[in-house]
Amino acid sequence: MKKNLLYLLALVCSLTFFAACSSDDDDSDNKDNGNPPEEEAVITAPDVVGTYWGNLDISMIPDGSDQEIVIGDGIEKFITLSQVSNTEVKIELKEFELFINQQILKFGDIVVDKCEVKKGEGVSTFTGQQDLTFEGNAAALGTCPVTVTGTVEDGNADMTINVKVPTLQQTVKVTYSGVKQVQSLVEINFLFTTDYTDYLY
Repeated sequence: MKKNLLYLLALVCSLTFFAACSSDDDDSDNKDNGNPPEEEAVITAPDVVGTYWGNLDISMIPDGSDQEIVIGDGIEKFITLSQVSNTEVKIELKEFELFINQQILKFGDIVVDKCEVKKGEGVSTFTGQQDLTFEGNAAALGTCPVTVTGTVEDGNADMTINVKVPTLQQTVKVTYSGVKQVQSLVEINFLFTTDYTDYLY
């Protein structure tokens, strides 16, 4: 009888021990296998995407100097910012040209493929840089490092584009202020009324 009682007590203790170990293992597994909450993807580019219409001013800055020589102001231009990723946009300034020494120097398009967009309180900022080789009679200038900085707030864009021209030992500085354009009623109506099945093959 005493032996049976001892066996019973030993069995109960063993079961209690294994249950405790199992509980510890479960807690450990939950801690080890518990995946941390996934971070939400940062999306900033759409806040600045669009086509802007405004005015640009152009000045020349000789290397080693902070003096700006204005060679053009109030020039009306479109600048387009298009999305290339959640946090990057491409900037395009079409058909850029300078009037220097009684001659027109055509650069072609200024395009910076990737500008990083950061979002602040009510304002978005963007920066980018790229080495460009221009077309037309500006091709003789060789490779020119281009930097872009700007802001967009309430649909208003302000930006500065600096084109460093080593062969001229000068930097072309372009400052721009523009307003985001909205789609015309005709374009919006087209989007909502067009039967796109006609375009499927």
